[in-house]
Amino acid sequence: MESLGISYDAFGRLRLAHFVAAEHLEQLRGWEYLERCWVGEASGFTEWLRLESAPEVTRSVAIDLVALPEPTAQSMIDALRLPLRAGLDQQELTGVFGEPTGTARFAQDRVTLIFRIGAAEPYELSCTVHEEQGLIYLTMHPTPLPD
Repeated sequence: MESLGISYDAFGRLRLAHFVAAEHLEQLRGWEYLERCWVGEASGFTEWLRLESAPEVTRSVAIDLVALPEPTAQSMIDALRLPLRAGLDQQELTGVFGEPTGTARFAQDRVTLIFRIGAAEPYELSCTVHEEQGLIYLTMHPTPLPD
């Protein structure tokens, strides 16, 4: 999918503080994820991370679509240039992104579909779909991630 996703440069400048008030943010240091150490901000399970080795560049975004107000979550999705909204089902997601490159099941009532999007600047996009609520969570990061 050529036109999906924000440019790497614009993605790197994103900050959770652009969308969530400072009093609702937790600063992260020494956060371990994807076998790397990160710094960043979190609000509940919504986490925007930067590698400790490059602390000025956002490299990973996770959005908890259930916990955030819908307009806030949608503005984040729009900033990422993704044609998504909370509540989409698996069929709607595969209609947009094609067949997933992988799936994971961490709980019985939900499945995570893993997509690779973008050609010139590829991302891994993981969409967690609850059997009743639809799309409830997503993560996105450039692939491959630098060390």
